[in-house]
Amino acid sequence: MSAMTPRARPPIQSAYLDHNATTPLAATARAAINAYLDAPGANPSSVHTLGRSAKAALEAARRQVAVALDVRPAEVVLTSGATEALHLAVGGMLGAGAHVVTTAIEHPAMYGALDAAGASSVRVAPSADGRVLPDDIARAVLPTTRLVAVIGAQNEIGTLQPLSEIVRAVGEIPVLCDATQMWGKVALRPRELGLDAVALSGHKVGAPAGIGVLWLASGRCITPLQRGGAHERGRRAGTENLLGAIGLGASVAELGARLGSMARVRALRDRLLEGLRALEPSLVVHGDLDHTLPNTLAFRVQDLPADAVLAGLDLAGICISAGSACASGAVEASPVLRALGLSDSEARRGLRVSLGPENTDAEVDAALRAWPDVARRIREAET
Repeated sequence: MSAMTPRARPPIQSAYLDHNATTPLAATARAAINAYLDAPGANPSSVHTLGRSAKAALEAARRQVAVALDVRPAEVVLTSGATEALHLAVGGMLGAGAHVVTTAIEHPAMYGALDAAGASSVRVAPSADGRVLPDDIARAVLPTTRLVAVIGAQNEIGTLQPLSEIVRAVGEIPVLCDATQMWGKVALRPRELGLDAVALSGHKVGAPAGIGVLWLASGRCITPLQRGGAHERGRRAGTENLLGAIGLGASVAELGARLGSMARVRALRDRLLEGLRALEPSLVVHGDLDHTLPNTLAFRVQDLPADAVLAGLDLAGICISAGSACASGAVEASPVLRALGLSDSEARRGLRVSLGPENTDAEVDAALRAWPDVARRIREAET
């Protein structure tokens, strides 16, 4: 073999175990988008026949989202994703300098929205299991507090926050929830929880990226951040992402089936954890599995750096994550794991496996088969 000839790499059957980063495009969403691609395109704001047809498709998708959330269609604002929804909610609900109570384990999008709005905020720390206590939130409230902003399910460790208890603890103060990771994994009915605003992303439930939702309880008014046309009932100017909305509507119409699969997904996660614990007795789980998304396993092995594990598993065709996908380029320790009380060294070892309905026993077996060789190579390289 010539020195210039690359060594042939054996074919790899990938196991995608990173569903909290994004989900595969659902077959129903793909079919709905493809069907509309065959129709004449038009702007939903146009008054001619084709425009009215496009408007009908947009509103049908909005109704599908509303049914999935058990809310009114008029309360659903279609956005480009949860990040925009958070910016619209925070910037649209607050005046400059308003005080906000939030947590130390939010997604960076929430902190970005607070900064962009010029809000002053206090970040309430979680307990060591990754859950924020409602009484701690209530104690952080000031007379000037205008909003409480809480992540529903932490994206890196999967912990579910006690949302209804937090709502009761803060009384009349509106509560905004980043529920991005909850959608499609646990039941989500914003009105039953007593929430005032919820941000969501479609690509977490099988829709294409670039479409999201801000749910606003009836009576909650916001000042639009984008000005121009009167789209989205005057709350978000700009021609709507019709194809994205159609894909979102089709995917959320199947949420019942996705939620129904979570018992099997949880069993896969627990089987993976059992196998990893047999291989790595020093494994430490992050968060509280009794109050965690059924698909999510966050953990560390004390002598295995996360970046090395990710690289080794990737070469074996196994796709997992080290915390949030949005921060995957960062080299600093995870702020979420640091908020749980971990040292920088421990936080840099944090790994996340997040499963979905598409995953199989064979993929879990593949990950468990790949692990010993990956771990051995890392340990040999560090001795």
